[in-house]
Amino acid sequence: MSSAFVPIGHEPAEAQSRSLLAPVGLSKNQLFLSAPIPIMIEDWSRVYSSILDLRKSGVIDIDAWLDAHPDAIEELRALHSFVDANDAVIELFEAGTKAAFFDRARQLLPADRTSNVAVYRAMLEGHNACQSERTLVTFSGKKVPIVWRCALPDYVDGYRHLCFYAFDVTEQREYNDRMQTMRAEMARSARVSLFGEVAASILHEISQPLSATRISADAALRCLENDVPKIDEAVESVRDAARWARDATEICRRMRGFLGKVPVHSVLTSAEDTIDSALFLISPEASSRGINIERNVDTGLSVFADPVQIQQVLANMLLNGIYAIDSNDGAQRNLSISAKRVDTGEVLFEVKDTGVGMDAHILESLFQPFFTTKANGMGMGLVVARSIIESHGGKIWVESTPQVGTCFSFTLPVSDNQ
Repeated sequence: MSSAFVPIGHEPAEAQSRSLLAPVGLSKNQLFLSAPIPIMIEDWSRVYSSILDLRKSGVIDIDAWLDAHPDAIEELRALHSFVDANDAVIELFEAGTKAAFFDRARQLLPADRTSNVAVYRAMLEGHNACQSERTLVTFSGKKVPIVWRCALPDYVDGYRHLCFYAFDVTEQREYNDRMQTMRAEMARSARVSLFGEVAASILHEISQPLSATRISADAALRCLENDVPKIDEAVESVRDAARWARDATEICRRMRGFLGKVPVHSVLTSAEDTIDSALFLISPEASSRGINIERNVDTGLSVFADPVQIQQVLANMLLNGIYAIDSNDGAQRNLSISAKRVDTGEVLFEVKDTGVGMDAHILESLFQPFFTTKANGMGMGLVVARSIIESHGGKIWVESTPQVGTCFSFTLPVSDNQ
């Protein structure tokens, strides 16, 4: 939309309108005046001639040229003038009358580089239309955001009656603002929710080693409280407590590494020791529910992996198996864990339960974030497990039969020493 409305000559605006629009015909004039869309007619012919001169002089970037000529906006503004405005324009500006609008047009529409340059650029580049946005200020001081559009001719005389169509986008802006506010609030809620889920997942992971630490510390205390203190046993229990406390600390560090995409630090690890560590963590849970655990590990089997992370994965799978068995009334209460070398040259770990099993549609979503089949589950354990196994170069999958049981499996690279 234009940034200056200057009446041509010294005659009244009504006379100007009659003299300029009379050749068009009365019906078209009435149609223009009563159109529901605000329409302004301006004379940009001298501006167009100036832009053509710039193009001939080699100017191809109007923004760069204006940066080098800071007074050019006002100079170009003085070259165009107001021709007419329909009733919708007067209503938009709350002017009351066309004469009142003319008197204050220059103040109501000060030069606006963003808006004006849209026209200059389109002229310079030979486009047949242009549009931009700006905010108008009405007689009452109300701000009205608009989008304007203009069709551009390719000859000078066509610019003597250039029509600018304005569209009030106040409601759209308010709607967009509300949507932005809602999106920001949803994003904030999602961040809070995600933080809660991740925090709960971390607590879930470290609860087992912390429980083991407490059990070992209690055992040491009982040994020392005997009439004849069992120093050797107390020392061993303290060592165990220290070990589990270190594991809890390490889980927190590795979880932070997982969230921050820190590379895995693998070492030569005994598959048997890793499985035994996981079994130690979940044994109290299994015993309290009357679940029998079977262990079958090839002797001397080693993998190149992070032992604490693999312990996390196994403990998570074992706990899932315990919960599945516990929810299957009347079923055999057997949980097994095994590790063996397979033909692919990898080590295959398997955790099998005699629980309720899962349907195909559940299996498809099992490794999706926050998907869980447990009433109080976080849906993060298997997501973390998959990330850990894949970061080790292995694969993880699950097979299940409803009312029969589930088998979680994953592979890890075998140690080069085997």
